[in-house]
Amino acid sequence: MKQKLAMTALAALWLCATPSHAEKLSRASAIDQALKQNPQIAAARARRAQSEAEQVQADAARWPQLSVEVGVGPSLRATLVPGTAVESTRSRYDLAAKDLSVVMGGRLSVVQPLYTFGKIDGFRAAATHGIRAREAQTQMTQADIALDVARLYEAWLFARDSQRFFEELENYVARTILATEERVNAGTPDVTEQDVLRLQTAAAAVRLALNYARAGQGQARAGLIAYLGLASEAQLEPAEDELKALETVQARAPWLVSKALRHRPELGALREGALAYDSLAAAEHAGTLPDLFLMGFVDGAYTPGRDLVQTRYVIDPLNHLDPGILLGARWQMQGAMSKGRAEQRSAQARELRDLQSWATSGLPAQVEKAYADMSRARLDMVEAHTAVGRAKRWMVQANRDYLVGLASSQPLVDAVRAYTELRAAELDACYRNNVAVAELAYATGTLVGDGLGLYPGKAAP
Repeated sequence: MKQKLAMTALAALWLCATPSHAEKLSRASAIDQALKQNPQIAAARARRAQSEAEQVQADAARWPQLSVEVGVGPSLRATLVPGTAVESTRSRYDLAAKDLSVVMGGRLSVVQPLYTFGKIDGFRAAATHGIRAREAQTQMTQADIALDVARLYEAWLFARDSQRFFEELENYVARTILATEERVNAGTPDVTEQDVLRLQTAAAAVRLALNYARAGQGQARAGLIAYLGLASEAQLEPAEDELKALETVQARAPWLVSKALRHRPELGALREGALAYDSLAAAEHAGTLPDLFLMGFVDGAYTPGRDLVQTRYVIDPLNHLDPGILLGARWQMQGAMSKGRAEQRSAQARELRDLQSWATSGLPAQVEKAYADMSRARLDMVEAHTAVGRAKRWMVQANRDYLVGLASSQPLVDAVRAYTELRAAELDACYRNNVAVAELAYATGTLVGDGLGLYPGKAAP
């Protein structure tokens, strides 16, 4: 006997010392990990990088435009007639193989924009506002993912605690069924097969709920694995021992609405997007005006065996050096193309401003809904908690009366049903409260980097 106890103790110590492969996951760590690894956020950052590249392109328009052209081709040797400026000793049509040579030439030009009547500034401003809009859209994606992860995590805790409860209740009813069958076999008066069937029916209802809870736990875990970018075989375990209502900073709905109007990234994205289109419209409006520029160039060619023509009136295309500098203006017009593009950008800016107006009007309703859902869930929790205690006492008393023969199985089945429904309602109210807290943090724009102490219940700094 002592040896058996010693072996049991050693086995227990080994189990305690063996590290668990399941990753502990809390509300905060789940969201943090999703924000770091979810591909949707990487895609949003890539879109922001596109806007940054557009800004680089717009900035490059302010710098000189360098153009270099070089080439090599066949040419003819030529000798000037002494005392002349352009006469050659042989006719251009008097060809011979020994006259062949090669020309090497090229052209270098540098164009520096001086004034574009707002075109470059408009495109640069549009790119800057576009970056800010993309950054706000990245924050929107982060908030959407954080909310989905919060819902999955709360559903995971809800399903896990529901499974625990229904497993415990299943064992409780199973023991009662076993005791009833023994009484039937013993011929106890007032206990019949009908009592067994009634209790077995109640047990079946509990098992149905248990199956639902197990499936829900698996689905929530699979969803978290996907959002966190983990391998499908990854093992997760919630850090919370049980599902509890989140205690958050108390605040009134009007104050939360004011926070939403300041922090929601949707408003920033719409505002910056409209400003970007305004800047593009201004740049397109200037499309019919010229671009003033300063250009410097060097054009040259060299052919071995060919004399250099030095007159200022004739330039030999095969043997020359021609530098220059000029101040110029350039127009690029195609009917009403610029006007049409400007009107298109202005219409797009108006569209975003109309959406911004609608979002500003709709945000208070979203905050109010989340706040009302949270308030209702908390009231339900209080009521359900009291009712669960009463239902449990009712079930224990009904079971005791039934086992000693003072009552039939019907009051016990009724008590089990009531206890099951009320306990499920209590867990559901707690789940709804926590989800509503997450939705309230989302509605106020503070779910990611929460400074209000809402979800997941951190104290405000």
